[in-house]
Amino acid sequence: MLVDLHAHIHFNIFKDDVEEIIGRAKDAGVFMIAPSTKLSTSQKAVEFAEKYKGLIFAAVGLHPLYTKPTQHDPDEDDESVDKNIIEDCNIDLLHPLAIEPCVVAIGECGLDYIQRLNVSQQDRARQEDILRDQFELALEVKKPVILHCRDGEVGGEKRKAHNDMLNILKEYVPRGLKGVSHCYSGNKEQAQEYIKLGFGLSFTGLITYNNAWDKIIKEIPVESIFTETDSPYLTPVPHRGERNEPVNVRFVAEHIAKIKEIPFEQVAEQTKRLICRYEENS
Repeated sequence: MLVDLHAHIHFNIFKDDVEEIIGRAKDAGVFMIAPSTKLSTSQKAVEFAEKYKGLIFAAVGLHPLYTKPTQHDPDEDDESVDKNIIEDCNIDLLHPLAIEPCVVAIGECGLDYIQRLNVSQQDRARQEDILRDQFELALEVKKPVILHCRDGEVGGEKRKAHNDMLNILKEYVPRGLKGVSHCYSGNKEQAQEYIKLGFGLSFTGLITYNNAWDKIIKEIPVESIFTETDSPYLTPVPHRGERNEPVNVRFVAEHIAKIKEIPFEQVAEQTKRLICRYEENS
């Protein structure tokens, strides 16, 4: 058994062959969590988790880039982000979904300062407000969070989202907040801070492109590591350049095992934790 922590299997980009993709994952013993980006994809994630019960699990939440009007991505769904931006930022609308048994986490939620979107100080403050709302929701429903965190610029000046995230987490962890930083992109020191706070770090196919992540992976405990594809993005070697899918999470896990010089099975065992929590509460 191997778990893909982060697979957008419910996105439009998979609609023509989703059954085949899910079938390949099932045959390979790969289970997956479908994280969301806004209200409409949260609803769809729950639908998928109910349809493929025991194989797909849902996470519901609002991506930081969707806390402001932004370009609609047809690969996600048919609903315009601009049209429903106010509704999407109403966290109360997520609550009925968050309490569903098939929902194992709140997310993806976080901070994103990517330069191409010209994040202003006002945008950053809004991202933080919506993030805090989702942390409160997670605490209320007693579920972990899946974090999205990307450094960049705010108001034209470089700013580290991971530093901001860690400072916010220090307010919520004493209240019981738990979770995972998905597609981890911070440095070694920040990784240690996340781990001290009890958070896990999840890695994608990016780690197969070069050795930039080797030192972090080698030094952190395997108990803090999760694996993901971030499908349909970040396809690992040897399929880089193709559309990604959950079955490819094996290449990420194998690469982590190679870096840490431990058995593949040891890495695979650690990936099951969020799903095991669901089974315990079922």
